[in-house]
Amino acid sequence: MTSPDAPMDTVDAEVLTGLRDLWSTVDPMPTGLLDQIKFAVDLEHIEMEVARQVPLQPAMARGDDEQSRLITFDSDSLTIMVSLRTNHDGTIRLDGWLTPAGRHPVELRTDNQDQATVSDEDGRFVLDLVTPGMAQLVVRPDGTTRTVTTPTISL
Repeated sequence: MTSPDAPMDTVDAEVLTGLRDLWSTVDPMPTGLLDQIKFAVDLEHIEMEVARQVPLQPAMARGDDEQSRLITFDSDSLTIMVSLRTNHDGTIRLDGWLTPAGRHPVELRTDNQDQATVSDEDGRFVLDLVTPGMAQLVVRPDGTTRTVTTPTISL
């Protein structure tokens, strides 16, 4: 019998490799999980207010038969509503509204390409030609020091 303090040998390595292979087969890691974790942890500002997602039903897009996705995020200081629609070229158009309204810097962080804009006086903003993938909205409400971020969503 070997002591638990003894150095690992080839038998130990084989047993651990077998266990890893067993779990990889029986319960594999979900595709993209590591990328999702890295993306969510890679926050620029540690003092962020995280908005909660409020589920809504899909709604018909104006003037066509395609469906758009409506998502609302709510936090103590800000509500963010976005409509996601697929463009003909496969990119995504994101129309958004902020409450309280005002000119607020808005950033869409993705694993492919970040985009930034500023909402208008009514709190409306548009980000077009967004590449599908994991994304997170970051809003810096004007006149506050608190940054609001959404959970990571799949576009």
